[in-house]
Amino acid sequence: MIKVKYDIGIVGAGVAGLSTALHTCSKIDGSIIIVDKGRIGDPRKTSPFTFPDIIERYGLGDSVLQRYKRFTYRSPTGVSATFEYEEPAFVTLNYEKACRNMLDRIRKEGNVDVLENVEVRSFKFNKSFIQTKNLTLTLSDSDNITIHVLVDASGKSFLAARKLGLKLPPLYSHSYGELLGGCEVEDPHEMCILAGKKYGNGGGWFYPIDERTSRFGFATVTRTSDFPMGVVKQNFVKAREEFYPYYRMIKNARTIRPEFGTIPLGPLRKFVHPRILIVGDAAGQATPWYCEGVRPALESGALCAEILCEAYRKKNYSARILKKYQKKWEAINRKIYSKSAKMGFWSWFRSQEEWDKAVKEVASLTSEQMLRRVRYNQT
Repeated sequence: MIKVKYDIGIVGAGVAGLSTALHTCSKIDGSIIIVDKGRIGDPRKTSPFTFPDIIERYGLGDSVLQRYKRFTYRSPTGVSATFEYEEPAFVTLNYEKACRNMLDRIRKEGNVDVLENVEVRSFKFNKSFIQTKNLTLTLSDSDNITIHVLVDASGKSFLAARKLGLKLPPLYSHSYGELLGGCEVEDPHEMCILAGKKYGNGGGWFYPIDERTSRFGFATVTRTSDFPMGVVKQNFVKAREEFYPYYRMIKNARTIRPEFGTIPLGPLRKFVHPRILIVGDAAGQATPWYCEGVRPALESGALCAEILCEAYRKKNYSARILKKYQKKWEAINRKIYSKSAKMGFWSWFRSQEEWDKAVKEVASLTSEQMLRRVRYNQT
């Protein structure tokens, strides 16, 4: 049974929400509730990639599906750039297993309640306990929960941003792919990022898992959070039939399951508001150059948790304390993200010729420079 009052409420149990919860509950004894409108670890989430050091740092080694020592950036016109690494430079994850890994560790702490398939309909400020301001969450099952501070990790639902009337991220990557079995993969240790606008201006991916299994998909970037997934799927189907050399590897493959989602691109101006912290996709923290969300979600969740723990220990949820989360994030990320916003957003809408030129340009980079390009948008 859930309680009526908690110290911390976390809305959304994707990677960002779970990272925040894990790094909070293990350091304080305060009461925490996690609320997610779906099933935690939904396996239909779009294929995530990240980096080996991130996996080790956050204890997610058992969630790795494949490690890659070879990286190829390829256009549908045949222009490509390939990079070799002595040690694995990229990994792809089992999203469901990664989430369940963190959730199991959270539950062992004993101070967290979890609600799945329950939506937070709204929240409001109220004054209870004399002068102490609190928030009340209204849930879809008609329960109300009072909390001292809210962490919004609701992703593209933008629970707090919509309620507070904030300006939302400028772009959205809508992706559709499939987990495929019965493939004939040439190199299961080669991760491929697919450039171009022929099958969707958001590029695509080919992530082998083994010689017989892979993930393949494409994305379309738009200026609206709503876009027909049917259009994205049509682009994927066309790419599956045509994109050389991948169509040869998957022509006889069977679909194990579809994977789809929408990733907001571009950080909110403010992540901190009275009694509210915003993290992950709800804050637009996925990298707007390669749409990587796992590393930003894990790292931002840990930063958010650090400030939550300080606020709890001091029994002080004032703006002076909570704003430290934004300051720490900006010290690490704002310059890189701002540069991408000013110089890189146009690139999602460039011509195929411009895409090909970009692939040729990165072909001149060293392997380590390309790794920095993917990770930090710098060489």
